Amino acid sequence: MSIPLRIAEPAGRYRRSLRRFTYSKDGGCPGDQYGHDASIDLGDVTETDRAAAHGDNWPHDDERWPAACTACGYVFTEADRWQRNDNAIYRLPGGAEFVFRNSFGRAAPAGTMIRAGWYDEFSQHPDGIESWLIALPDGGEWVTSQSATGGGYWTVTGTAPALTATPSIWHNSPAGWHGFVTNGELVSA
Repeated sequence: MSIPLRIAEPAGRYRRSLRRFTYSKDGGCPGDQYGHDASIDLGDVTETDRAAAHGDNWPHDDERWPAACTACGYVFTEADRWQRNDNAIYRLPGGAEFVFRNSFGRAAPAGTMIRAGWYDEFSQHPDGIESWLIALPDGGEWVTSQSATGGGYWTVTGTAPALTATPSIWHNSPAGWHGFVTNGELVSA
């Protein structure tokens, strides 16, 4: 199986949502190992709208806040967490769009890549390469400039999206995706 890499570009809009949640340490949820959780989308906003909102200062008396956990029905209390999110919307070649929430690998189709400039600051790749975030077939993600679990870094050549990386990538070994980035394609091992 091979999947071509393709670059998604920011659409210039963000999906605004209101989220209520608890941490797992605050009491478990039988349907989610990380705690109780629920979100509701309010709609799309522009960069200007996003910049005008600061932190999680959305009024708590807004009736659109989720009242109960999606997984188990737990009813949120005033003490539980409140969070307003503005998640970036990306556009694929051909016009299809997706919202980047939580995990890129679960939000974007496999083979999708975005420039991850925020990761450049943390990368210590010896070749100083650009960081590209790539959605993998198992719902995971890989950054071109990250270090390998066993130490060292991948050798990455080419110009996005026609990248080649060696050696192979084994995401979530032994049950996840194992394969190669070869001449702009994800190729299963």
